Amino acid sequence: MFKEFFSLIKESIIEHVKHRLFVVTVLFLVLFGILIYRLFDLQIVNGEKYQESFTYKSVKTVAVKATRGNIYDCNGKLLAYNEASYTLSYISGTDLTEAAAAKETTSNELRNDIVYKTILILEQNGDKMSVSLPLKLTSKGFEFTVSGNTLNTFLMNVYGASSVDSLTEEQASSTADDIFKYMRGKDLFNISETYSDEAALKILAVRYEIWLNRYQQYMSVQLADGISEESYAAIKENSDELLGMEVSVESHRVYNDSVYFAQIIGYIGNISNEELEKYNETLDDSEKYSANDMVGKMGLESEFESYLRGKDGYQKMYVDNMGKVIEVIDSKDPVAGNDIYLTIDSDLQKYCYNALETEIASILLAHIKNVTTSTDKDDIPITDVYFALFDNNVISIDDLAAKDASELEQSVNSYFQSAKQNTLSRLDDILNVSHTPLHDLTLQYQDYMEFICEQLSEMGIYNPSKIDKSDAAYVSYINNSISLCEYLKYAISQGAIDISGISTKSDYYDTDEIYNVLTEYILKEFENNTSFDKLVFKYMIISGELTGSQVINLLYDQGILNMATDADYSDYKAGVMGSYDFICKKIKNLEITPAMLALDPCSGSIVVTNPNNGTVKAMTSYPSYDNNRLTNMIDADYYSKITTDKTTPMYSRATMQQTAPGSTFKMITAFAGMNESVIGVNDVIQTKGYFDKTETPAKCWIYPSAHGTIGISKAIEESCNYFFYELGYRMATKDTGTYSDITGVERLQEYAGMFGFDSTSGIELPESKPQISDADSIRTAIGQGTNNFTATQLARYVTTLANSGTCYDLSLVSEIKDIDGNVVYKNEHKVHNQLDFPAEQWNVVRQGMRQVVSVHTSSSALINQINVAVAGKTGTAQQSEARPNHALFVSFAPYENPEVTVTSVIPFGYSSGNAVELSGLVYAYLYDPDVLENTTITGNNALSD
Repeated sequence: MFKEFFSLIKESIIEHVKHRLFVVTVLFLVLFGILIYRLFDLQIVNGEKYQESFTYKSVKTVAVKATRGNIYDCNGKLLAYNEASYTLSYISGTDLTEAAAAKETTSNELRNDIVYKTILILEQNGDKMSVSLPLKLTSKGFEFTVSGNTLNTFLMNVYGASSVDSLTEEQASSTADDIFKYMRGKDLFNISETYSDEAALKILAVRYEIWLNRYQQYMSVQLADGISEESYAAIKENSDELLGMEVSVESHRVYNDSVYFAQIIGYIGNISNEELEKYNETLDDSEKYSANDMVGKMGLESEFESYLRGKDGYQKMYVDNMGKVIEVIDSKDPVAGNDIYLTIDSDLQKYCYNALETEIASILLAHIKNVTTSTDKDDIPITDVYFALFDNNVISIDDLAAKDASELEQSVNSYFQSAKQNTLSRLDDILNVSHTPLHDLTLQYQDYMEFICEQLSEMGIYNPSKIDKSDAAYVSYINNSISLCEYLKYAISQGAIDISGISTKSDYYDTDEIYNVLTEYILKEFENNTSFDKLVFKYMIISGELTGSQVINLLYDQGILNMATDADYSDYKAGVMGSYDFICKKIKNLEITPAMLALDPCSGSIVVTNPNNGTVKAMTSYPSYDNNRLTNMIDADYYSKITTDKTTPMYSRATMQQTAPGSTFKMITAFAGMNESVIGVNDVIQTKGYFDKTETPAKCWIYPSAHGTIGISKAIEESCNYFFYELGYRMATKDTGTYSDITGVERLQEYAGMFGFDSTSGIELPESKPQISDADSIRTAIGQGTNNFTATQLARYVTTLANSGTCYDLSLVSEIKDIDGNVVYKNEHKVHNQLDFPAEQWNVVRQGMRQVVSVHTSSSALINQINVAVAGKTGTAQQSEARPNHALFVSFAPYENPEVTVTSVIPFGYSSGNAVELSGLVYAYLYDPDVLENTTITGNNALSD
């Protein structure tokens, strides 16, 4: 029985062993046994050991930023370079859940606390966050600091909308107060009411910047750049409390003597989405920019971005789950950017800037009068100077109502608020009750009526182009015969008023009803209108409600002048010096600068070239700005200040501001006349004071006198308009004997083009296109008509005159070298045009230019006191009858063998004699610096052109 049973089992086993599944079964059992053994070994036998040594590894690639190339002047002086600095960042996505639970608070509240503690550390050490919101807190509440598309984009981001168009009507019309409350509230950042509004605004700026990067986990969000070692140490010391905050050492762009070179060099900043797309279109993947890169924003930093940038390297590494580097597995070193060497002489550049500022200040001083008002348009009443300090935001109106306002500030603010309410009440009466005709109003309220129209036009409510200028109602308004009420109702009837933007109601059929909505809006708008506030201050000053003494003391209270270090303050307080003399002294000493006042004149430019190759030795624009405060990360307060400055300091006068050339154009007319055979080199013209050969007669500047019988050199010396009118007329009548304006203009355009006015100057910066006059042959011949050129274009023109015919493209860049010193770019001094005029023509024109200086200009003038012979041509150009003339002077020296040209342009500089004086300062610096020690700058140099 048992034998049979065991035999049966034996057969069964043999049968299974022989089966092909047996091998698989055995293999499975062996592998399962090994798995059990390994699990036992890992978890039981060596569990503690493996737990301690376990490391999560992932591959991370980190870009190693290339050092940006340096920028040097022609003598190797460093103008732009890189400096190691401490940068504060926040690691986006930092998990605060456990830390918040331990402190029995929320992650949101803890993050606010971390941000505020960091802000306090920075401020205690004189640093601050570089991020900001487009909001500012004023005495009237919160206000936006941006408008238009920028504001719409901000609203879109705050509300998390997918596009501007997807904003609700309520969201799109949010006020600054609405936005502040929304962001501070529980829906967004939940900032406790224990923080003041000022503190909450600072916290919001940081939280918003972090929030914008919320979808890029563990990305560093840069918050402050160039912080001090003290802040660095404090943040490191408190790193356990300041979770997510990280301080690293990064490269920081620095500009030496920034104000002198800002408009040439520009600055760098974070790349925008548009720039990222533009640059990456043509780059290989290995060279493409990332969203965190810095690029040139203006000037040479932008124009030569591809040379300066360099090539980034990288490090590929293993990191653990905490981000700690375990092992570097691959790397590539960065390649530094190329260095740029300019043609600019930095010492000359700085001298020109300072001389330009001094000359403009002296012109102002020559015209500032100790009067309240003046009928002479060349006078600047001292009250205009006082008002300019408010108008250009030197004295802050907002600070008058601040919590920490001085006693004087509070007093002035009280007077202002009273004057403002009285003015609004009077305007309400004029607009809605009395409807007083303009001629019965005081000049003050006539001013307000004009201001109302200007504001309505700026707001897009009033469109003056829809008004028929010949209509009787318009003519009556211009002649002050009717009230503003009558005129606005007339404008409504003509469809020139559109109130759809200020009222949601659409069924207005009655003119009176529309007018009532309009005036209600005006009066409400003026309650919080900065321009209106400034106009109130203007008339407070004129009326004497705000005195010069109060204005001066506000300068000290608001820190514009320093009482502790000001030697003049004690004399002023003791009555030794009156308010007028005090202000004039401060302007003379440049403690109050022309740029601060923004009066006429407040700007200018000088371009100095080498006539033998077209290189630019100096290119100065006044006023300027500190590009260090815009580079790397923008100082928002400073940016807001300079972008609202009435002198527009970021605007390059030398390359962008156009003026009529005035009489500086006359050498072109002389060459055109000689080469078109309408006058010979030695011919003379019997000049009169009054040119009446065309339908629109023109006068010479000397009228009713005349210059008599003169030739080309004498005509240039005397700047005789009649002489050049005659040449323009002859060129217009040459072919048929009948005056053809277009023929004369075309001939002058041809010769102007030969001297480079057919294109921009070649300078390696953005430049306005030149405009050669296209009408009125006789006026074009004296530089009027519609001629408009920049200082750089005039500089190329006089460079061509100086070297007798080679019209070079101007250039700022001499060469570019790589990190090893190899030249990768060399300035080849490109010739734009070659003028092959006979030598006798050059001689007669250049002789006239020499006589302008040696004969026409006073022998006592600085330009005639230095030991170099200068040749040049003055120009006085009128832009507006209500403003001073532009002052110009183009010149070269030495006369016999020119080495340098100087072009000086002072918009609204009164007289070309002031431009001559300015150029004389430059020539004295270059050729006879000892003369400068005894030089007095007058700013009142009258010359006739």
